[in-house]
Amino acid sequence: MSLADLSLRSVKVRLFLTCWMVYVLHFATDFVREHYLVLSIVEDHTFRLDPYLGMHVDIFQNPPTAPHGGVHQDANPGISFVGAIPYFLTKPAVDLVVAKTLASRGQADTTAQYNDPRWRRVEFYQKVRRLGLDVRFGLVGAITQAFCMAPLSAYSAVVIFGLLGHLGLGRRMALALAFLYAFGTPVFFRTAFLNQNLGIGVASLLAFVLIWNPGGHLRWSLRTRYLLAGFLGGFCLLTDYSGGLSLGLLGLYALWVGRDEHDFGQGFRDSLWYAAGAIPPVLMLFYYQWASFGDWFHPAQHWMPPVEGTDVGYKGVGGLSTELVRLLLIDPRYGLFIVAPITLLAFAAPWLNRRGTSLLPSRETWFCLAYAVAFILFFGCVQYTRVQYVTGLRYLVPVIPFLFLPAAAVLLRLPRWLGYSLALVSFVINWSISMVRSQGSVIDNLIHVFVAGFQLPWLTVLGKTSKQYLPWLEAPVNALPFFVLLGVLIAVVWTIRDPAQPPEG
Repeated sequence: MSLADLSLRSVKVRLFLTCWMVYVLHFATDFVREHYLVLSIVEDHTFRLDPYLGMHVDIFQNPPTAPHGGVHQDANPGISFVGAIPYFLTKPAVDLVVAKTLASRGQADTTAQYNDPRWRRVEFYQKVRRLGLDVRFGLVGAITQAFCMAPLSAYSAVVIFGLLGHLGLGRRMALALAFLYAFGTPVFFRTAFLNQNLGIGVASLLAFVLIWNPGGHLRWSLRTRYLLAGFLGGFCLLTDYSGGLSLGLLGLYALWVGRDEHDFGQGFRDSLWYAAGAIPPVLMLFYYQWASFGDWFHPAQHWMPPVEGTDVGYKGVGGLSTELVRLLLIDPRYGLFIVAPITLLAFAAPWLNRRGTSLLPSRETWFCLAYAVAFILFFGCVQYTRVQYVTGLRYLVPVIPFLFLPAAAVLLRLPRWLGYSLALVSFVINWSISMVRSQGSVIDNLIHVFVAGFQLPWLTVLGKTSKQYLPWLEAPVNALPFFVLLGVLIAVVWTIRDPAQPPEG
C-alpha cells in the first residue's frame, strides 16, 4: 500500500500515532516543578505546595511581605493546568497501584540505592523513597508525558505536515519534513517530560496557523479563528511570562494579516477578536497570582527568595548581554545552533523570497524570523540562561516551529545530497541527546551512544535503581528489544488497511 493510496486523514492519524509512540518510549523520569502543582491541584485542590517544600529549588515559602502565606513555585501554572487533566482521570488507578506497592514494601528503606554520580539526584531519590512518594512521582511523570506532552508534540508534527501540504508540497516530502521536525529538532528532547517552554511553542504554532489560514483551508469564520488564536496566545502567557512575547507578536501578526487582506482599519477591528480570546487565560493568570500571593499583578518571581543572578536587573532580567546570546546560540551543551543545526538555514530564507523561489511567503518568513529573534534577544537579558545546562536547550524551544518552517524552505532548495546530510546530522544529534540526556556537551551525548549503544532514559534510571524494584535486573539494561518492539508497532500502523479504502476485489 503506497502513501498515495491513503486518505489524508489516515496519513495524519498514522503520523500522530508514530510520533506519539516514539515520544512515549523516550520518556524521562525528571520530576520538575510543574509536576508538584499538578499533584496539589488534583489531590488537594489548591495551588499551595506546602508538602513539597525542600524538594525543589523553585519551590519556596512566601516571604512576610506577601499578603498570602504558604508555599508556592516561581513559575506560571499553564502547563500544569493541562497536565492535571490526565492525572485527574487516572488518579484512582494511581492510588491503587501506590497503595499496593507501599503495603508490600513494609518499612521504608532509608538506604535506597541510586547508582548515579550526581549526588543531588541521589539525595532527592532517597528522600522521596523514604516518604513513599517514589512510585506516585514516577507514575505522575509518565502520565503527564504520555497524555499531555507527547500528544501535544505529536499533534504539532501533524500541523506541520498539513501546513506544508497547503503550501504546495507533495505528500511524501511533507511527511518526511514533519518527521524531521518531530525527531530532528529539540522538540524530541523536550517532549520527554512536562515542560512549559515547549507548550508555548506548540500553542504559538497553532495560533499562527489559525491567523494565517493558508489557502483558506480552515472553514471557520475569521471571528472564530481569531478568538481561538487569542486564547492560545493568552495560554502562552499563562504558561510562562516569556509567553507574553508570543501573545504580543501573534497579535501584531493578526493586525498585519488584516491590513494586507483588507486595510489597517479593518485589520485592527479584526485583531480585537484576538484580544478578546486572550482575556480568559490572562484573567486566569491574575487569579492564580492573587490566590497564591495575594497580589494579582506581580509575577511569582517577584516573591521568590534571592538566588544567584537575581541581583541583576529585576529578578535576573536586565540589559542585553552578548555573552548570554552567545550561550543561547552556540554553547556546546545547549546552544540552539549546536542542538538544532538546521535552524541556521532559516536565516537564508529571505534570500529565497527575493528570488521568488521560497515555499514560505515573504510575510510569514519575516514573522517567523522576527519571532525567533525576539526570543533570542529577550533571553539574552535573562540570567537564568546560564543554568540551562541542567536540562539542556529550554528557553528557545518556542522558536523551533518558527525557525523550522523557513529552514525547510531552504532545505528543499539545497542539493539533494547536502539536504539529506544536514537532515541526518540533526536527527542523529537530537536522537542521541533524547536517549542519553547528559549534562555534558552534544559531542559527549553522541560519543556515549556510539560507545554504549541504544538506550532509553527511563530504562537507564530503572537500571540505576533496580535494587529496590527489580533486584534481578542488571545495569546497564539493553534497550534494543524495546526499539524492535517499537519498529514492529510502527510497521503495523503504516500497513494496516485504511478504513476509507474500499475492500479489494
